[in-house]
Amino acid sequence: MRFTTFILAALCSSVVSATALPKRQTPAIWQSPFSGTLVSPTVDQPIALGGEFPFEFDVSSWCEPAFAPFTVYLTAGREPPVFANVTASGALAPGTFIFNFGKFVVSRFGLSTSSPPPPSTLIMPAPEALNTTFRTESRFYLSIIEEFDGCPVSSSLCC
Repeated sequence: MRFTTFILAALCSSVVSATALPKRQTPAIWQSPFSGTLVSPTVDQPIALGGEFPFEFDVSSWCEPAFAPFTVYLTAGREPPVFANVTASGALAPGTFIFNFGKFVVSRFGLSTSSPPPPSTLIMPAPEALNTTFRTESRFYLSIIEEFDGCPVSSSLCC
């Protein structure tokens, strides 16, 4: 009987503890102080519309995630894009980019993933595939959004 009372008391305290847990918060979108590096193409490298160009992006990996997803966009304008154009879902807002090259994942630690790895080349879309009209003052930018879903607990923070 004493054992049953103990089990019942432990079960009740677990239920009470679980009901007191805070509700899960909606993920926040914030700009990381550490960003990856676009290795190629280089700044002001000429790229022909409809032509293939080299692509290499070194992810930041500042918090050592198992997977490092990122999305590559083509944007245009007089100035580079700004962080304010990133939506709560972690994507560029519609109308702020003219082409989406896709989402790619760098797998770390030898883990497998069903997502595509980054390609070594991309193809600049033909003018008819772009969501814009051309202006002489427009410049093109590769805009890359890295995703960080959280960082592992550091051993220096424990115990």
